[in-house]
Amino acid sequence: MPMVDFPADAIQEILSRLPVKSLARFKCVSKSWLDLITNPHFIIRHFIGKNNNHESLLISHLRPGKRQVLSLLCHEAPETESKCFRLSYANPNGEFRSYVQIIGPCQGVFCLFDGKDNILLWNPETRDLKLLPQSHVEPPTNAYPFDICVGFGFDAKNDDYKVLAYKHMCLPSSATIAHAEMYSLKTNKWREVDVGEEFQPTGNLPHSPCNPSIDGVFSWFEIDNHVEKVIFSFDMKKEVFMKTQFPDYDGIPSKRVTGCLASLRSSLAFIQYPLEGISRSFDVWVLGEYAVRESWTKQLSIGPILGARAPLAFWKNGELLFEDTRRKLVSYDPITQDTKELETRGVEHFLQVVPYKESLVRLQGSDEDPEQDQVEVPFSICECGDDV
Repeated sequence: MPMVDFPADAIQEILSRLPVKSLARFKCVSKSWLDLITNPHFIIRHFIGKNNNHESLLISHLRPGKRQVLSLLCHEAPETESKCFRLSYANPNGEFRSYVQIIGPCQGVFCLFDGKDNILLWNPETRDLKLLPQSHVEPPTNAYPFDICVGFGFDAKNDDYKVLAYKHMCLPSSATIAHAEMYSLKTNKWREVDVGEEFQPTGNLPHSPCNPSIDGVFSWFEIDNHVEKVIFSFDMKKEVFMKTQFPDYDGIPSKRVTGCLASLRSSLAFIQYPLEGISRSFDVWVLGEYAVRESWTKQLSIGPILGARAPLAFWKNGELLFEDTRRKLVSYDPITQDTKELETRGVEHFLQVVPYKESLVRLQGSDEDPEQDQVEVPFSICECGDDV
């Protein structure tokens, strides 16, 4: 049967099951195929399609010389499909002031933050890399930022990717206040977001391997001087902050436990574990409703596991990924209670491990500022071999 006789619905169904790499080639078949593959509705259909239900892992780690490398590993595909990306500054003599933080992903797009001034959006499959413009929002008078949490999420209501910059600002009186700005990919601009008295800083912003964005709500936690933790969340659709107290840890003093946030089956989870010990247990708490402490449910207790060091993320069908004391990546299946060391092709010294699904999303931004795309990106991401 000639190709032109295939019904349009059948062509869409077939193409929606193909990987991004194949679809990139098929854009050249015809203008109608190009229009289809770049259509926003098709992009969403492809992302949630039946053939895109597996997840790869984007691993941020260090190589000799403390070079940061991003490895994209797919454990359900041939080894040749794994990719390795090297991060480097545009200035060959430049050095990272800190390790680049991975935020997201949201529909296949990551937000990258270098810890200082530069925030980028990146799609590993399409190779799109967009430097966000500098904010022109005036900060509070005589205040300077000393800590920042960068959040990333997708506003499904307005079909817009948004970035939140929540800053701890120090005043001349040594008091600390919060100042927040939000970037919209649609407008390619920053604007101020009202924080309000209730959501002022409670303490420090600790490093976390995962600050999840779930259905457009980005969450992070702070630790105050009394070692108490509180979760801050920002709804990208409603543009409002929320605060949630942590569970009571079954009566265990909070100073004896630590943990990290994670996404588990589209819900916010907190993975609690003891600060000390060579054999660690992980308690998994799931939040039912933001801002309601009583909605926490302890859904799972794992271990004790000899040699377990720190949890990293949930993957696939609820498997817990953690790093062990040998710096190896291990998965735990809560159904079979089996642990398995994952092949990471020499990867060690993990900074972050993030589950990832490929997408066709492009990062054009706004046409209002055509010169923005001419700005030199401060650091580059290039595909490299295993010997970097």
